[in-house]
Amino acid sequence: MTISDWTREAIEAYLPEGNEPRRFGAAAAGRSGRSDISERIEEILRGEWDR
Repeated sequence: MTISDWTREAIEAYLPEGNEPRRFGAAAAGRSGRSDISERIEEILRGEWDR
């Protein structure tokens, strides 16, 4: 049995049965809603540095 298998079994035994999958609450917490951040990173950092 691998560590992954053992961990998966332990988690399944711990969680109540029949529930919907849990959502990770912090997922997308830092999402800005903009799609061009990686393209503008130099501009953004320059603006932050000059403050």
